[in-house]
Amino acid sequence: MFNFISDLFRGDSDANDERYARSTVAGGKPNRTISYDPTLVNALKKDHHALVDIFQRIWSEGYERQDFRKLSGLLTEFKSGFQAHLIKENVRFYVYLEQTLADDAHTLQIVKDFRSDMNEIANAVVQFCKRYSHEAYTAEMIRDFKRDYQKIGEALTRRVTLEEQELYTLYQPA
Repeated sequence: MFNFISDLFRGDSDANDERYARSTVAGGKPNRTISYDPTLVNALKKDHHALVDIFQRIWSEGYERQDFRKLSGLLTEFKSGFQAHLIKENVRFYVYLEQTLADDAHTLQIVKDFRSDMNEIANAVVQFCKRYSHEAYTAEMIRDFKRDYQKIGEALTRRVTLEEQELYTLYQPA
């Protein structure tokens, strides 16, 4: 699991962090900017693939087998990987788009709406993971899990598809 999380943040070269964030002085104040990273979109898609794999295992290795210890562990792994992905996406992807689209109010608003929507989905995912990260389940939790899992799965599937087919196409060199 720790390799998965560290892989989320590793670029082509750890020594090349300067390409992601530069600090310049403008009017005496530091000005942070995020540079284009040609490997970022593929890294985000790789994250999606890994998260989908864990999410499917939550069902097949945890819920279907009624192995609540395994289910709890997979939910914790999913939540950690999901949050690490969101940090990467928020810091490196969205900030870059907001910088480069500053003069295109319409597209910038679409990006901000995507970001806001993702924050709502993220809250639901984290709450789902917290609610079901227990090694003992009540009958009510077992019944509700299936419904909640399907709702989260539908939201994530819709979101990943939109990101990969629409949103990620906006990520271009400035």
